[in-house]
Amino acid sequence: MNFIYKSIITFFFIGYIKFAPGTVASIFTMLLWFFIPSNLFVQLSIILILLFLSLYLCYIHSIQSDIEDPSYIVIDEVIGMSISLFMLPKQLSFYLLAFIIFRVFDILKPSIIYNVQNLKYGIGILADDILAGLFTAIILNSVLFL
Repeated sequence: MNFIYKSIITFFFIGYIKFAPGTVASIFTMLLWFFIPSNLFVQLSIILILLFLSLYLCYIHSIQSDIEDPSYIVIDEVIGMSISLFMLPKQLSFYLLAFIIFRVFDILKPSIIYNVQNLKYGIGILADDILAGLFTAIILNSVLFL
């Protein structure tokens, strides 16, 4: 269980990279997501599975560790980036724009994004990235469908 737990929560050990593990995890997610079919059911299923699995694992982390949101946990970036790319046309320019907007929201944490990171039981680990992903998706889809 420990190996599987660490594999998932660190996104196959990307979280242990010394320099910018969240950014590296976001880049790998973007690359993987490009090959996921543009099918509503498939993409939504992947996001929901990731969400419930990571909620459970972040909860486990919160009760076993004193560190609230360590940098090696990057499953939150994977979910946030996945939400950002949800049903986005498979064009490099859109993917790069989604990556940039998501990382800006994730790093700067404006407004409510900053406040939700303080939620307990591992929810705060995920909540800021989920909101950053949702805001990114809203911005991109607003631009696409103008």
